[in-house]
Amino acid sequence: MARARSNAARGQAMVEFALVLLPILLVVVGIIQFGLLFGASVTLTNAAREGARTGTVYVYDHSKSSTYNDAHRCGEMLAAVRGSMGLLGTSSPNFSATLNADGSCPTPTGETQVNGDITVSYCAHVTTPDAPCPDTTDTDTTCLPDTRERCLVRLTVRYRSAIIVPFMDQILGTGGGLFGQSATVTMVIN
Repeated sequence: MARARSNAARGQAMVEFALVLLPILLVVVGIIQFGLLFGASVTLTNAAREGARTGTVYVYDHSKSSTYNDAHRCGEMLAAVRGSMGLLGTSSPNFSATLNADGSCPTPTGETQVNGDITVSYCAHVTTPDAPCPDTTDTDTTCLPDTRERCLVRLTVRYRSAIIVPFMDQILGTGGGLFGQSATVTMVIN
């Protein structure tokens, strides 16, 4: 009789262990997923800073047009972003942006240039840190010099991190297994 109770207790412990193990594993894997997303966010912010800094020190070629210089400034910024992304994927579906054969971005139009997952814009000033650059409702924010000296350059970088934890996709509501993140940096052009 005592032997039967001992076997039953061991069986009960095994069932309880199995019932507790699954939620604990989900919590641990959820923590790992959060860590991956947080690490991607930090890396993305640093890559955006490096790209914007590269844009501020771009050497303007006075023998070329402002469109040429804006396209090449954008190309150097994109190269700096990609070089600073570390272990993050720099190709589709996580990140995508194209360069022309000469290392420039496709021809910019106006004060804002969108190239895949990066957006480069120029403005004279912003009224608040989150204000648009340039603000279409305020003509004073338009960057006037062709060389962009003393204007602000704003770089926005978007990235899609893979969701590896089962059910996390439904919790975050991302759909498709990718979680969109972005980083925006504004700096003064030298």
